Amino acid sequence: MIKFLILIFFIIFSTLSGVFAQAQASPILEDSVAAVSFSDGIDVYHYATLHEAVTTAAEISSTIDSPIEITLLTDIVLEEPFILPDNLHLRLVPGVSSITIRRGYNLIEYPVIWVSGDSSSLTLGKPGMEYELFIDGGYLNDPPIMAECPLVNVCGPDSKLIMYDNVTIQNSWNVADPIHTSFYQFGAGVFIRTFGDLFERRAEFIMKGGTIRGNFNDVRNVGNYANGGGVQITGFGIFTMEGGVIMDNTAQFIGGGFCVGGRGTFKKTGGIIYGRNAPVGLRNIALQGGGSPRNYGHAVWAGLWFRNDTVKENDNISFNGTPAGWGYNGEGEKWTKPYHITIYRLSAIILAALVIGIPVFLIISGRVLNRRFQKIQREYTAPQIDYERLGFTPREKEINELLLTDCTIINIASRLNLTYSGINFHIQNIYRKLDIQSRTELFVKLGTKIKEQ
Repeated sequence: MIKFLILIFFIIFSTLSGVFAQAQASPILEDSVAAVSFSDGIDVYHYATLHEAVTTAAEISSTIDSPIEITLLTDIVLEEPFILPDNLHLRLVPGVSSITIRRGYNLIEYPVIWVSGDSSSLTLGKPGMEYELFIDGGYLNDPPIMAECPLVNVCGPDSKLIMYDNVTIQNSWNVADPIHTSFYQFGAGVFIRTFGDLFERRAEFIMKGGTIRGNFNDVRNVGNYANGGGVQITGFGIFTMEGGVIMDNTAQFIGGGFCVGGRGTFKKTGGIIYGRNAPVGLRNIALQGGGSPRNYGHAVWAGLWFRNDTVKENDNISFNGTPAGWGYNGEGEKWTKPYHITIYRLSAIILAALVIGIPVFLIISGRVLNRRFQKIQREYTAPQIDYERLGFTPREKEINELLLTDCTIINIASRLNLTYSGINFHIQNIYRKLDIQSRTELFVKLGTKIKEQ
């Protein structure tokens, strides 16, 4: 019996020792070990982690002409940044279901996806993709992840990030302290830039579809760092928006949905960037604004030009910085749409129009009404006078019709070739026959008699 118990104990001890040794020999790069695979056109490679797949892809990339497509088979939690080295072109797609790549609690000082290699590119998704791919910053985790950099950074010279429908970049909360962080820690969702003398080799983000949402740039220094809740472009970065949606992002300073500054370039030919006029849950918000008067750019802020309202699908706008100077100093192209003006300028234009327009309108309308009144008065009064019953002579009739107009006595005399005293003689006869004393009574008298007929 004792020998049997000793044997059982030995078996259990050996099993536990083997498991412990195996755990010690297998370093864990990611909390949730993910299965990924890709093919070089001949063989299919399977790896336990995304980092291992990228390392192998970099080794064989020179033998493959098209981007290497890595299929994600399970959700991934990254504790180290997913970095693209030089001259590597990858495409990430979900495999058998919707997949999430999430920031881990230990990955707060670096972006989750970092396209830093020279002439490298990363494509998220592809046209007609069935399942969804989420790049998640953990803002809605419990507890939320407080990062010190954006979720995605593209900074390599001639590097490129391409994004398709059914891809979502979401829930990144950047609370970095810029005094202690480096250049790639601006923005919250996506940050694009190169730097130094690399202006001829730009980093680029092409958004063909998908969604950027729920990101918050909340850096502690609220100056030029707390810009761009969804997307931030500076340096020599390029952002081309051909489709997709930027929604529900927040910037502590300016550019709630998107911010471009410096020598950055923005071109929009499609897609929607929601502004403060959108419903709750869609609108992008800039909390504090900048300048005097305050410029917010809830939807878009580009240099000194901004949009607070929703930039819709058919609003094709652009802002191009230049290698020779900073775009926000006026050396780049400005908005192609003419109505991007501040509410203050619009108010001034409306006020000036009212100050000038109202008096002009009153003068013109007064003259028109006066002419119409005179015409109606002549048409109403003169044809209905019964001169024969009143005992008027032909000359008195002629003079009386002129008296019923605004013609002066002198003008009447001139028109009838009479002297002033002759006109007065006939006028006195008219007044006597009508039993009146003045020209005003003439109109009242004849008007009263006409109404009585």
